[in-house]
Amino acid sequence: MMNLEFDRYVNSPYFRAQSFILNNHPNYLNSYIDSVSEGQHESKIWMIRQLEKTCNFVVPIKIEIIGGWFGFPLIEMLNFAFKIDQIDFFELDETCKKIFAQYTNFFNYNYKISVFDDYFDREEIRRRHLIINTSSEHMRDVVVMKKFYKDYPFKPILVLQSNNYFNLPEHVNCVHSAEELIQKNQIKKVLYSGKMKMNNYTRFMVIGQW
Repeated sequence: MMNLEFDRYVNSPYFRAQSFILNNHPNYLNSYIDSVSEGQHESKIWMIRQLEKTCNFVVPIKIEIIGGWFGFPLIEMLNFAFKIDQIDFFELDETCKKIFAQYTNFFNYNYKISVFDDYFDREEIRRRHLIINTSSEHMRDVVVMKKFYKDYPFKPILVLQSNNYFNLPEHVNCVHSAEELIQKNQIKKVLYSGKMKMNNYTRFMVIGQW
């Protein structure tokens, strides 16, 4: 039994991803540890639970994930919660994308996952059910891309998270409240807004439509 449990552990996607990082990109280890930390899990579970309460998707959905980092555990949680048709994954960091590729090989989902660079460079008219950005503090507001989404027969649902951790230089677009996040992104129909107190800051989340 002990050997069986050990085999399951060393063959788990997260252990294998960590091993890949240690062997190839050890300077990303702290970032990896942060990505699977309690705080990160809490904020993702918060998002999934509110999505399940507010969104009743009747067909497999097309998702965009902006500023995706390593992509997991968010995609694993989405996979449990919804039937997925495809995921478009946007990330600027090349090493993060390499680690993400390891994850996707390990999980091997039966839908298409496409990887892109800068979200704000993709000027292609498209239809999406769900647009997720859990790192809005790192970039421009997604509303500048509104014109590239079709709104018939449905408008995309936006899931935006940001925070008030203004002290970090890479946080170029923090907010003071969920209401500010709503206003900056011109969300007309608010399905959910709330906040979660973390150790050093408050995280805000909005689910809604333009």
